[in-house]
Amino acid sequence: MLPAVRMFTPQLISLVLVTYLSAVQGRLPCHLVNATISAEKDHCPVCITFTTTICSGHCWAKDPVYKTALAAVKQKICTYKDIRYDTIKLPDCLPGTDPFFTYPVALSCDCDLCKMDYSDCTVESSSEPDVCVKSRLDM
Repeated sequence: MLPAVRMFTPQLISLVLVTYLSAVQGRLPCHLVNATISAEKDHCPVCITFTTTICSGHCWAKDPVYKTALAAVKQKICTYKDIRYDTIKLPDCLPGTDPFFTYPVALSCDCDLCKMDYSDCTVESSSEPDVCVKSRLDM
């Protein structure tokens, strides 16, 4: 007769835990992070770079096995939960040019559907947020 096999040995539990942790490694949950962005306008000769808070991180997603046209798949993303808007003044703008630049500051984040009112939810790549075309002034 064969000896009884223990189903959950410490080695098996350790292997499952290590596999899980390696699968989620680098996927921090949705949270606030500091980001450097740039502000520039036509008729203002200087680009200003500054730091603000944005939302970044991983949100759990479900991809249905059976997809139909009748069942809409709603993907949640890491987005702003609460925001405020701050304004900076760009220096040396030509007369008649609005020198003020308004930008969002994340106060808290959440995994939610994309809010197109103030978020860009596309997956196309773009230039880095701190790229300046004009001469740069860091704040």
